[in-house]
Amino acid sequence: MDLETEEELNHKLNLKAAIHFTVGRICEKVGCEQGISFSKQVIATLSELTVRQIEVYTEDLEAFSKHARRTTINVDDVKLLVRRNKDLLEKVTEIAEGLEKPVGKKRGRKKTKNVAGPSRDSPEPQEIEIN
Repeated sequence: MDLETEEELNHKLNLKAAIHFTVGRICEKVGCEQGISFSKQVIATLSELTVRQIEVYTEDLEAFSKHARRTTINVDDVKLLVRRNKDLLEKVTEIAEGLEKPVGKKRGRKKTKNVAGPSRDSPEPQEIEIN
């Protein structure tokens, strides 16, 4: 096994361990609130399901961006991913609006009317680069 493959495997195992730990903490918190306990097997199963769902989401986001002939995943791709979950879509939209750059006058420049295209002051979509 070459060094790069070994590093990727270690990285993936570390991510899985972090997800397993987090799922365990969530189960512990819910268990205390509800007066129930979760077996180690249930926590392991929930962790594995979470990892697999994240992998599916990643593939879907990549496909949405490629379909739009982009190499970058943006907020619109995430909105498309969560479109069937109304509450989650509203939350993603709310977060995306909070991330947008504020629109305002730029100091030191004379503002001119742009008749050929969109305004230079319009916010750009938030983007995440795909490796």
